[in-house]
Amino acid sequence: MADVSVFVLHPNEQYGQEIVAAFHQFDPELDIVSIADMRDATRRIREEKPAIVVVGVDTPNDPALKTIETISKLPEDIGILVVSKAPTQDLLVSCMRAGSDEFLEFPISREELAKAMEGLFRRKGIGGQEHGKVVAVFSATGGVGVTTVACNLAACLAGEVGTANPVCIVDMNLQFGAVALAMDVREFAYTLADVAREAERLDENLLTTFVTAHPSGAAIVPAPLSVADLEAVDAWHLRSVVQTCRKTYQFTVLDMPHAVDDCAMVGLDEADEIILVCDMVLPSIRNTIRALEMFYELEYKREKIKLVINRFYDSDQVTLDEIVQHVNLPLYWLIPYDSQAAIICLNSGQMLGESAPTSEVSRSILALAQHTAGITPKPGQKKKRGLFSWAH
Repeated sequence: MADVSVFVLHPNEQYGQEIVAAFHQFDPELDIVSIADMRDATRRIREEKPAIVVVGVDTPNDPALKTIETISKLPEDIGILVVSKAPTQDLLVSCMRAGSDEFLEFPISREELAKAMEGLFRRKGIGGQEHGKVVAVFSATGGVGVTTVACNLAACLAGEVGTANPVCIVDMNLQFGAVALAMDVREFAYTLADVAREAERLDENLLTTFVTAHPSGAAIVPAPLSVADLEAVDAWHLRSVVQTCRKTYQFTVLDMPHAVDDCAMVGLDEADEIILVCDMVLPSIRNTIRALEMFYELEYKREKIKLVINRFYDSDQVTLDEIVQHVNLPLYWLIPYDSQAAIICLNSGQMLGESAPTSEVSRSILALAQHTAGITPKPGQKKKRGLFSWAH
């Protein structure tokens, strides 16, 4: 990693040098520059374009937050890591909103630093790190089939990917999660709250002891079961959980809530692809447009967002062309309308591949899984209506 340049920003030179020392212990070959003159920091970053900037922040109204916000808006995709002597939930949220990518407590743990750097390496394309793919399934409107799509996508991926630890589905709908119910998993020892409590020491081996196995081969992390459990799940710990899932599984599917709060933003930020689910009714289309506006404000690239029309049918009131025109995003996938297959799937807890294997909706989601995994469909599989129109 000798080519990775790191700027450390802190007005206290001694504190800055202590941060530099921690990074050199992590990797002695890092090219690190310590800057105490915060007024000159932005200019130097613009001119010298470091890969990573480390900023010391200790209060929610710290002037360094303005520096973070400025750096995050530069054309260069610079990784921003915050180090704080006084970490609080409010401070963490302030740093995330300003544009930071990672957050560390001082004194810096080498293990936590390694996790943070791995996250930056992956998101910013530094160091050639190779980990699994994270797919977030999201809609700004409830009742359009997000959980059905997410669960069946995960089950199909597990059946198609011929490796150990093929896929994990994480129920990110903390208050009203339904992944376990939809996949007919009635008994499980642990939930996302239990995994989050172990975030500081979480690794691949520990994570696999918390998941629940599904007959398809997918691993499941169910949503918390009680209000008290929700306190264990904050944005910082949730980021660690998703990052560890990425390192452990070839694919991680996130069943997202229908809102963009601090915890949901972790899943959206970490995702390589956001499957944005919309159906054929006007409220869903309107909220899809609003969600896209929010994603663009969060500076998500258009290529990351995949428009999927669920429950597609020929309509005289709203046409596919009109939806694409108003949403102003290329159509990625169509999933055909089949209410009978969907209802049987939901009420039985069976995946579509079991309850309605020959239906067009089942074939469509299977083909979506194959496309997501880069797998060529097996001989004999037919592309039916609804299996076309993906954008590259």
